[in-house]
Amino acid sequence: MTRAVAGPRRPEPSRSGRRGLSLAGRSRAEQLAFLVPAIVFFALCFVFPLGYGVYMSTTDFTTGTFFTGKAPFVGLDNFADIFASPLLGKAVLNTVVITVVSVVVELVVGFALALHFNRRFPGSRWLPMLLLIPWLLPAVVVGTIWKWLLSGDGAVNDILHTLGLPTNAWLADPTTALWAVVAVAIWSGLPYWVTILGAALKQVPDEQLEAAQLDGAGAWKRLLHIVVPAIWPVISVLVVMSVIYTLLIVDLVLVLTQGGPADNTVTLGLLSYRSAFQLFEFGNAGAYGIVLLVISLAFAAVYTWLSGRRERSER
Repeated sequence: MTRAVAGPRRPEPSRSGRRGLSLAGRSRAEQLAFLVPAIVFFALCFVFPLGYGVYMSTTDFTTGTFFTGKAPFVGLDNFADIFASPLLGKAVLNTVVITVVSVVVELVVGFALALHFNRRFPGSRWLPMLLLIPWLLPAVVVGTIWKWLLSGDGAVNDILHTLGLPTNAWLADPTTALWAVVAVAIWSGLPYWVTILGAALKQVPDEQLEAAQLDGAGAWKRLLHIVVPAIWPVISVLVVMSVIYTLLIVDLVLVLTQGGPADNTVTLGLLSYRSAFQLFEFGNAGAYGIVLLVISLAFAAVYTWLSGRRERSER
């Protein structure tokens, strides 16, 4: 029996042709499907408001614009207006003072309290939960409570009078109002630092600490050379988040002092609020927002440079 001569063999259809996308293609499609919601959210909640704020800062955007849709382009006139304001320099200085002092004190005191609560003692488990209460309260509630406590006939003065110490109208005195605002800002933000740093300290390997102690390293050396480097990424993120949050402080100042007395506690965020919701000069409000953005970017640039320098020195 003779075999039939086989004709030219047809190429088999590829896997991608029979089953759609290849494995690599499906993986890329899945990654894109997960990224699309995040990209849309970022564009709608961050990119669009930022771009619209830049647009408003270059136009004469007023209440009539909401009805007519017309906002004449004015270029840098809004920036010229706010830079000509005598309050801008004071607002920048107050904003920087509140931010720097608050973040530094919260870092030092928060780290000390986190180290303390990392030890075992009666109440070490439930006390950190109580510390979260000030941070969970809305800023308006915090400001209202402390406005009563720091008033001339408030509880703080009652305690000082009982102890024989001098009393004062802390929020009405130009020499103490700003520092009273700083103290309240620290009080409200400190629990967040203690909680996050306390969680980070629990991740420090006990074996390294015990080995360093056996080698004769004291508590200070163990803290500087083992504990701090181990939780440094957490500290860095906390510093960045706290600086950005404090730079934008409005509600706490608005409730405590409304920028007074004599504009001694005015901040950039408060000036932007006044321009938008009291004077209805939305263009100037956008310009103040851009100034805040520039300050935040400057801080981010310095932070990135210092972090890169630290990483290079550790190599």
